[in-house]
Amino acid sequence: MKKIKLKEVRSIEEDEDLISKLPDVLLSSIISLLPVVEGVRTSVLSRRWEKVWKYSSHLNFDQRKMLMPLMKEYIDTSEPATRLQMALYPKISVDDEKYLDTIAQAAMLITSIIDNHIGPLKSCSIRHIVESCANGDATGWMRKLLAKEVTEVSMELEPFDYCHLISERVFMEVGWTLNLPFEVFSNFKILKLKNYKFKITDFSNPSQILQTLTLSNLDIKSKTFQEIISHCSSLENLIIENCDSLVNVKVDSSSLKYFKICDMLVQNFLISSISVEIIEIDSINCNIGEIIFETPKLRVLHAYRDLKNPRNFVSLYGNKLLGTRNINSRFSAS
Repeated sequence: MKKIKLKEVRSIEEDEDLISKLPDVLLSSIISLLPVVEGVRTSVLSRRWEKVWKYSSHLNFDQRKMLMPLMKEYIDTSEPATRLQMALYPKISVDDEKYLDTIAQAAMLITSIIDNHIGPLKSCSIRHIVESCANGDATGWMRKLLAKEVTEVSMELEPFDYCHLISERVFMEVGWTLNLPFEVFSNFKILKLKNYKFKITDFSNPSQILQTLTLSNLDIKSKTFQEIISHCSSLENLIIENCDSLVNVKVDSSSLKYFKICDMLVQNFLISSISVEIIEIDSINCNIGEIIFETPKLRVLHAYRDLKNPRNFVSLYGNKLLGTRNINSRFSAS
């Protein structure tokens, strides 16, 4: 009896790997669900797996989690201001890889993976640390993704929770400022930006294709925001979240169909669109100015608040809470 069981075990062990029988397209789809570093590691499984990750449809980077545990040790034992100074004023060539700090090495790894991806690459998300804003890596990655014709991009700066440790304001500013030429900003179909001080230049590109834009926790001026919206002629979906510096929200877009704004304190709020059909207002305080909807095709308007946070509420005209019914009656489509 024992001999029979041993033979069965050996038979199972000697069976061919069933996963390897799957077609490359399916394997690359599975790998797309993994963190990018784990996906790249599958290349050592066999010669057949060597290039499978390069055909994955999605790449997902988290810079802080790369090169662990070296990254954690380096960040825990180095001064934030020193790291930002090294990023802003590099003293060595990026070709001298052995002299780069751990953060720069992780950035080079991200760049290398993007460069070596064969594609087609449909989407990419990158969560990075402040040094990659200071030295321009974040913008560089977006340029590379644009060149690869990636349609959906999410860029997130990890929370800059140690800015109080940096006395030099210039270092603090560059650590979370994202400078983007307009063509880089507007030529993805879907773009999400989170946790940046946002600057953009050159509004001269007529071929932009941006359809869905999400701005989350950005330091962005009202004038810059309005210029962006006015030049995004293909924009259909706009989401604004927790952008406290955007006190005057003016959305004037003939192409816009869906608009959501949440967790913000605003002075004036204007939506003018002949195409917008759905508006969501979540936890907004607007006590001082006015709210105007110029939306002849508006079909659905949702208004709600976060009950878990007493600071967040939908407030219009002197702390009066308005529900959907009130807003529909007082601010209906004109």
